Amino acid sequence: MTGLPTRRMACGYRAILALLAVGAMPAAVVAAACLLGGHAAQAHAVAGPRVFVGTLTVDDPGVADEAALPTVTYQRQGAGDAAGPSHNVNISGEFAKRITGNFGMAVHVGYNINRVMGGKTFSGFDNIEVSAKYEVYVNPGHEFMASVGVVREFGGTGAARVGADRFGATTPTVYFGKGLGDLPIGYLRPLAVTGTLGYQIADVRLRSSVGVDPDSGLATVSYNAGNSNYWVGGLTLQYSIPYLQSQVKDLGLPAFFSRLTPLVEIAYASPATRPSAGGTRFTIAPGIVYAGDSYQLAIAALIPGNKATGSNVGVIAQLHLYFDDIFPNSLGRPLFGR
Repeated sequence: MTGLPTRRMACGYRAILALLAVGAMPAAVVAAACLLGGHAAQAHAVAGPRVFVGTLTVDDPGVADEAALPTVTYQRQGAGDAAGPSHNVNISGEFAKRITGNFGMAVHVGYNINRVMGGKTFSGFDNIEVSAKYEVYVNPGHEFMASVGVVREFGGTGAARVGADRFGATTPTVYFGKGLGDLPIGYLRPLAVTGTLGYQIADVRLRSSVGVDPDSGLATVSYNAGNSNYWVGGLTLQYSIPYLQSQVKDLGLPAFFSRLTPLVEIAYASPATRPSAGGTRFTIAPGIVYAGDSYQLAIAALIPGNKATGSNVGVIAQLHLYFDDIFPNSLGRPLFGR
């Protein structure tokens, strides 16, 4: 997801680009990028011999010229008080472009189809999201990389009938990836961990007010149309068969199995301010990734981790295209620099 700025680009220019495109990048994120300095970034999320695959519910720490097109999610929800169970399908796409070697932007658009059994079918677009990411550090020897960025949701750009919020939010985020290739036990070396942590700041905070019902004389509590602030993020644990074959021991596996990476992802959101519209929600997503030469196919189950998340298992699948491999001399190159 996302692309990057050249290693020698002035910090002021990086800041202007980010602020103009995203509209609300906190100064701390830009300052961190400037202080940590640049490095020779690589396409995809690469640290030494480690390639961190593109994950489905938790963003990877790299920047690249790529597209997730499409990502398809299916989730069933149980029956409510006045309606039968619903079936929700989300079809989304994301395009990421490197501005320079270390900095890039991405645009995400999704379309929801919500069919209620015995009722109407509602469909419409989600709010548009734009993100910026800067790759700040890579340690090839320890297979470690870290990035900082911001995600901006533009409220009111989607359809309210499918749940798109009227107001937007800005989420400063940190990303990391760590391969375990420096472990002394060979068959554990293909393991890797990636993760994100962000603080989602609502444009309009959810607030409550106490009044009196004129008929009953009882106290009532009402809320505005805002949203709570949230801690959002996730972790992934992945086992790279390509890494096993190339860095540990060639087991002579068939070519198809040599390209697989089984993984488990955990994505969560937890209210950071009160009042809040709901409690902590988290999803467990066990799945598998097939990495081709210029594309990636991935599929995972979506297992609710608690009652606030739901009670039905869903599924998510994605086709990921790497433009630096498909169009290395045009669309797959940074706009500035190499």
